[in-house]
Amino acid sequence: MPDTAARLRKVLNAAVPDPDTLPSSARDCLDRAYEAAYAEDNLGALFLARAGLQRAARNETETVLSLYSVLIAVSQLTGRQADADGYLRERVRVLREAGQDMQASVEADLGTLLFREATEKDLPLLEAALEQLAEAKAPPAVLADLQLAVAVARSRNGAKPQVLKLLEHAVQGYAAGRRSDSLAGALMYLAHTYVVTDHPRRAIATADRLLSMPANRALLASMWLLKANLAAGSGEHDDEALEYALTALEFYAAAGVRKGAVSAAVVVARLCAAADDGDTSVLAWQVAVQQAERGEVHEELTLRLALGNQLLEAEEYELARDVLEKLLERQERANASASDIARTLMSLGHAHRHLGRSADALECWRHAVSEFNAAGEYAEASRALLAIGTLLARENREADALVCLEAAVAAARRATEDDTVLPQALHALGHALCDAGDPDGLAQLDEAIRIARDYGASWHEADYSDTRARALWALDRGQAAVAAALHAADLYTAADDPGSACNAELFAAQVLAETGQTSAAVTIFRMVLDQPEISRSLVVAANMGLAGALDELGRKRAADRARRAAQEAADG
Repeated sequence: MPDTAARLRKVLNAAVPDPDTLPSSARDCLDRAYEAAYAEDNLGALFLARAGLQRAARNETETVLSLYSVLIAVSQLTGRQADADGYLRERVRVLREAGQDMQASVEADLGTLLFREATEKDLPLLEAALEQLAEAKAPPAVLADLQLAVAVARSRNGAKPQVLKLLEHAVQGYAAGRRSDSLAGALMYLAHTYVVTDHPRRAIATADRLLSMPANRALLASMWLLKANLAAGSGEHDDEALEYALTALEFYAAAGVRKGAVSAAVVVARLCAAADDGDTSVLAWQVAVQQAERGEVHEELTLRLALGNQLLEAEEYELARDVLEKLLERQERANASASDIARTLMSLGHAHRHLGRSADALECWRHAVSEFNAAGEYAEASRALLAIGTLLARENREADALVCLEAAVAAARRATEDDTVLPQALHALGHALCDAGDPDGLAQLDEAIRIARDYGASWHEADYSDTRARALWALDRGQAAVAAALHAADLYTAADDPGSACNAELFAAQVLAETGQTSAAVTIFRMVLDQPEISRSLVVAANMGLAGALDELGRKRAADRARRAAQEAADG
């Protein structure tokens, strides 16, 4: 996705806008004030709105009214009610001068209520005012203000059908009154309400209507992101979703709306990862982290962990290590939770492991176990112990590995919040014990199989049964190993995994050949080869095993045919 990568780099390398640079027109000041408000930069919004009033010409009445709306709304948000009241008086004066007496009277009567999000407590007053205005045949745009306010208040208790109807009427009223700024805001609210009420087509149509209008970048970005999420959610329009999310990111970043930019960048990152474009996904995560830093977004540390994990998936292990080590330092300075620190340590350990630094990986994971235990997350502690045990076994430190795997089982038994980790731990411990010649491992495997069966996890039951067959062979119990392998093959077939079933049958045939049951081995090898659509590696292995067994039986010509078939499969 070269274009995607180029656009992400452009966002990443864009300079932060100079806050002291003011637009030259009142309209541009208004748009910037809206964007600052969406970015939660309340002081910036107030400053820009005041600057807009200074630049407004006499014929820009609607722009002036909208500037006063921003000043009233943001003053209330910042607890400056006296300022809000003063701005409302000025707005009412401008309305009367413009001949909009009914609008002026409504706002004078209701005060600043129409310029904040109404609550359920406000409903009786708003509904009474709306009824009176409807009876008085008030202009549609005047009614729209009340309809929007009532819809917002009602949406808090989930009265969705009534909310939609009110919002639709408000949109019609603002359109009839040619109040473009109010119309844009109502359309945004309506589009999002369509989403939560499961009307995706209406949501998209409403978003497209807003996108066809002149509007500030924050509003436009919100509609592009809405469309991106809907397209991605369908699973059928990922290319469109990516384009929409990129556009949203560009608008949000340019407008300085950092939370929105983070959300859009995360969508881009996930879409790129789903398309197996790991490099571009990493770039998108970097943008998300950068935007979070610029906006002091609370989720910044979580995003850094996501970036580190994406770098691991992209096999950029040195970069992942660098990102995760810096994240760990930030978390420790910020007194992050034990759980968050532990997750970073686990990822950092994987980075070290891939770089061949086993001692560093083990140190990270041991520290993670301690942090997970401190947080009471025993399932994660068990998984960390499993990682340690697996690595120790690879380092030929079997005794130490067994100690860790036993601890993993003990932690898993305490993990009441997660039913999946105990059979995993039992499986690992049972396998390791049997490999070490300890038949007690069979009891661990039997318990893992029983748990998988009880939970209906048919594939895991087959997998653990397959391990049990190999464990029996490690304990020199060949006949039992064959029976267990063939049983595992049946379980794999029932779980719709014919490839693993063939592997289990191949293992049974190999054990038969090793224990001198050559004729039976030939039968099983041929049974494997008769299966449709088996992998090339299985064809090679089964034919080679068959050739060896046929040699033992003195059937040289048949053995040579099997060897030639193996060679042909190997050559492709």
